[in-house]
Amino acid sequence: MARWLLRVYVIGFCAFLVSCSEAPSERAAKHESRGDGYVQQEKFREAVIEYKNAARATPDNPAIHWKLAKAASQVGDPSTIFTSLSRVVQLDPTDFDAQWSLGDFYLAAGKTDEAAKLAESLLAARPQHSAGYLLRAGLALGADRVSDAIGLLKQAAELDPTMVRPLLALANIYFAQQELRQAAEWYERALKVAPSSADVRVARGHFLFATGTPEEGRKEFQKAVELSPDQEHVRLVLADRYVALGRRDGAERELSGLVADMNSHKARKALAELKLAAGQVAETKPVVSAILEADEHDPVGIYLKGRIALAENDVPQAVGLFEESIGRNATLSGPHLYLGLARLAQGRVDSAQEALREAIRLQPDNEAAHLTLAKLYLAQQKQAEAEKEAWQALRLNPANLEAAVLYGDAFVLGKNWAKADEVYGAIVRQFPGQPIGYVKMATLRKVQGQSAEAAQLFSQALSYAPNDLVILQDYLVALVESKQEPRADAVLKEYLSKASRDPNLWRLAGRLYVSQRKTDQAEKAFKKALELAPDVALVHYELGQLYLLERKLPAAESAFQAALKKEETNSEVHTALGLVLASQGRVDEASTQYRRAFQLNPQNAVAANNLAALLSEQRDWDDALGFARDALAVAPSNPAIKDTLGWIYYKQGRFEKAYPFIAEASAALPQHPVVRYHHAVALAKIGKQEEALSELKKALQLPGHFPESDRAAQMVAANKVED
Repeated sequence: MARWLLRVYVIGFCAFLVSCSEAPSERAAKHESRGDGYVQQEKFREAVIEYKNAARATPDNPAIHWKLAKAASQVGDPSTIFTSLSRVVQLDPTDFDAQWSLGDFYLAAGKTDEAAKLAESLLAARPQHSAGYLLRAGLALGADRVSDAIGLLKQAAELDPTMVRPLLALANIYFAQQELRQAAEWYERALKVAPSSADVRVARGHFLFATGTPEEGRKEFQKAVELSPDQEHVRLVLADRYVALGRRDGAERELSGLVADMNSHKARKALAELKLAAGQVAETKPVVSAILEADEHDPVGIYLKGRIALAENDVPQAVGLFEESIGRNATLSGPHLYLGLARLAQGRVDSAQEALREAIRLQPDNEAAHLTLAKLYLAQQKQAEAEKEAWQALRLNPANLEAAVLYGDAFVLGKNWAKADEVYGAIVRQFPGQPIGYVKMATLRKVQGQSAEAAQLFSQALSYAPNDLVILQDYLVALVESKQEPRADAVLKEYLSKASRDPNLWRLAGRLYVSQRKTDQAEKAFKKALELAPDVALVHYELGQLYLLERKLPAAESAFQAALKKEETNSEVHTALGLVLASQGRVDEASTQYRRAFQLNPQNAVAANNLAALLSEQRDWDDALGFARDALAVAPSNPAIKDTLGWIYYKQGRFEKAYPFIAEASAALPQHPVVRYHHAVALAKIGKQEEALSELKKALQLPGHFPESDRAAQMVAANKVED
C-alpha cells in the first residue's frame, strides 16, 4: 500500500513538474494554434474554448483577444465579444479595427454615449476613413435624425467608394422611407461595387420581393446561395424573407429542404416557429421533439416547447419553460419575448414590459418584440412610445404591414392627422390590392368627422375584400352617419339576398339596425341569427345587449345566461351580466360575475372598474382600491376609471390623493353629473369652497337626475359644500 501511494505521489508530482515547466506563452501558443485550426474548420464553438484558454495563459496579448472576439461573433456570444473587444482596446488603444468593432457593438446594444466617444476617437485617428462616419450615422439613425444619417453615410461612401456597408445602409434607409427610386439606385451601386457579395444579393432580393418583383428577388437569393460559403445561413435568410412577405409556402419549402439536405437543426427551429405562427401546434410537436432528442437541454428547444404550452393556453407551464430556457441561455431574445407575452396573458403588465425590453436589448432587431411593445403602448395610450416602437419595427422591415399600420395608429392617437394620413396613404401605395390601407384612411376620416369620405374609402376597401363583414359593417355605419340610410339599406338588402342563411350577416344587420335605432328590426335580425346558429354564444350576447339597451333587464339577463351556457369562459358576457344584475340591485351576484370576468381576462378594465365601484359601496375599501388600480393599469387614460379610483380615495378620507384623479375625470366627462358632483365635494375637501359651489351648480344644471341631486341642491341653497 505504501509503495502504491508513493507511486501515485511520484506520478502526480512529475505531472505537476511537467505542467509547471511549460511556459504560459507556450501553452497559449498551443491553444491558439488549435483555435486557428477550428476556425479553418468552421468549428467556432471549439475555437472559442481554445482562444479562452490561450487568453487565460497570456491575458495581456491583444491578438488573442481579437481572435476570441471574432470567433465569439460567429456563435452569437455577445458577452464574450464585448469582454474581448474591450480588452483589446484597453491593451492597445491604437487598434483601429477593434475600436470600430467595439463601437458597432455599443451601437447595437444602445450604449450611445460609449459609441459616440469611439466615433470621435476613430475620426481623430483617421479622418479620411469611413468608420467614424458610419458610427455617427448609426447614432443619428437611432435618434431618428434620418437626414443627418443619410448625409454621414454619403460622406462615408465618398471616402471609400469600394466599401459596401454605407451603400447598403443608404439603400435600406431610402427603402424604409418609401423612396423606392433612390433605394433601387443605391442597391444597384452596392451590386456594382460587390457583385460577389452574398449580403448585397440578399438585401437587394429583399427589396425586389417587397416592391412587387418576387421572381427577380428569388433569383437574387439563389445567387446569394451560390456565392455564400454558408449556404445554410442564406437559405435561412431567404425563408425569413418569405415569412416577412407572407409567403409561408416558400418559407416552409426552404426550411424543409434544409432539414432534408443538411439535417439542419437551425432550420428545424425556424420551421417550428413558422408552424407555431400558423397555429399548427400538432404539426410542431414532432419537430420540437426531434430538437430535444438531439439535446434535451437545448435552450431553443425548451423555449419552443414553451411556445407550444402557450398556444395550448397552459400559461403557467409556458412561463416555467421560458424561464428555464433563459436560465440555460440568458442571451436568447425569443424566450424573453414570449415570457413577456405569457406575463401579459397573466395580466402582469409591468413584468411583461420588462421582459419585452430585455428581448430588444439582447436583439435590437427583434421585430416581433418592437411590434408587441408598440401594441402594448397603444393600448396604454402612450403615444410617443408606441410611435417609436412601431417605427423601429418598420425600419427593420419596411414590408411589414402590421408595423406600418401601428405606426399610423400611433399618429392617430397623438391626433397628428396629417402624418397618419401620410402613413396610411403609403400603405395603399405599397400594398396595392390590400384593403387595410383604405380601412385605416376611412377610419381616420370618421375621427375627423368626414363620414361621407369615410364611406367612399370603406367602399374601396370592400371592393378588395367583398366578403369581409367587418369592412361591410364599417361601410354601412359610415353611410348611416353621412345621412345615406337608403343606400345603406340597399347594400344590406343585396348582401342578405345573396346569403340569407349566413347568421353572421344577420348579426351584422342587427347591429346596423341598433345604430339606426330600429330596435324592432334589430330584434328580428338577432332572432334570425339565433335560429340559424343557436349554439353560438355571441348571438345570445348581442341579443342581450339589445335588451340591455332597451332596459329590458329580465330578457337581457336570460340572453346573457344562455350565452354563458354556450361559452362560460367569455369575459365580456360575464361583464354584461354583472351590469344587468347590478342595475337590478343584486350586488353580490353582480360582484361574482365581475370577479369571474376579471379572472378570465385580467385586461378587462370594465369588469375591474365596475367591481371596484360595487366594493366601494359596500365599504370594502382595500379590495375596491386594488381592482380600481388594476383597471387603471390596463386603461390609464380612461376618465371613468379615474373617477372610480379618486372616489375610493375620497371615501377613505385621502382627499389630496383623490383630487387629481377626480379633477381629470371631470375635465374629460363634463356632461356627467355624478362625476361633476364628485369633483365639487373633492374641491371642498381641499379648501376650494368657491370653486366647489360653482362645480356643484353645473352638476345640477346637467340633464338627468343623479342619486346625490337632492343633497347637492341643499348644499347650493346653504351656499356651502360639505359631504
